[in-house]
Amino acid sequence: MSATISEQAEIRSMAHELARRELSLRTAAIDSGDQDAWAECWQLLTETGLDRALLDERHGGVGLGVAELLTVVEELAIGDGGIAMSVLLCNAALATLSDEQLAGLGEGARWALVPATSGTELAISNGQLDGNIACALGCHGVDGVVLLALDRSSPATWALHANTAGLKFKRDLAQLGLRGAAAASLELQDVSAPSTDCDTVIDGASASALLYAGTAAIARGIARRAHEMAFEYAQARQQGGVAIIEHDAVSDMLTAMAVRLTCRPEMLIEASGKLRLAQSLAAKIAATDAAVATTTDAVQVFGGTGYMVETGIEKLMRDAKYCQLFPQANWLLYRELTKA
Repeated sequence: MSATISEQAEIRSMAHELARRELSLRTAAIDSGDQDAWAECWQLLTETGLDRALLDERHGGVGLGVAELLTVVEELAIGDGGIAMSVLLCNAALATLSDEQLAGLGEGARWALVPATSGTELAISNGQLDGNIACALGCHGVDGVVLLALDRSSPATWALHANTAGLKFKRDLAQLGLRGAAAASLELQDVSAPSTDCDTVIDGASASALLYAGTAAIARGIARRAHEMAFEYAQARQQGGVAIIEHDAVSDMLTAMAVRLTCRPEMLIEASGKLRLAQSLAAKIAATDAAVATTTDAVQVFGGTGYMVETGIEKLMRDAKYCQLFPQANWLLYRELTKA
């Protein structure tokens, strides 16, 4: 059951405060690869149950609906987009597991949903998986993964514990953005993996739609933070004796940023509480394109200093670009929209 309006406001406020008070203070350290800072953030998320928010209290979650989860990841992305993506991937993965599978997980177990896109070298035959998945976002150090076949006709899922025979992980060290969701490449050789699409919180089709809608929500959170930082800088930075916000070019960019933030991903939720794939694909394209434009403009508002790591703006631009490419590049999704 979805939360009431007052409960939604409370959940949004909690995630917002967590992002502001905890995540934002560690975002530079996380981006540089500080595992201690990352672990501190994840511990806070597990304590609040947001790492498995879609699950009910029996499984350590808080029983949120999809709309509330989109709200949560958007707010968390204001603090760090990578951490928000880890929360999305973990929730989406765990929600595809059966009660029996969830009962066997330890407290704080972190899983990740791994989309097997059209370019993935993955063969599925008689319940055996073979192949490679490069740059699987959020998979470094996980306890397990749920592979999701992004096939509109049959979006099946397969759950694999990290210690499954034939499954190997290799950390991908070069990552453009969303470094809080550290990527790893997966190698599978004769991996036995029965499908998990039965008696779960969400099925493969819903998990696919959630992945796109969640990425849209995260992109919007990143864009909100970029707009906020650019606006504050433009008010404080003086040029020609006046704040640069008074200059038409800067004012126009800030206005364009605000306009791009008018659409909210949770507006995609139907009365039944479900997402539709076509709407989620469209939202992902619109929100991530808008986030890339907004963060690029924000860097320009900062001028030369916008390219410096210390400002934090260049990180937002990298994170937004990664959202535009994950789980599939937007130009490929235009084709999918014609089929959905």
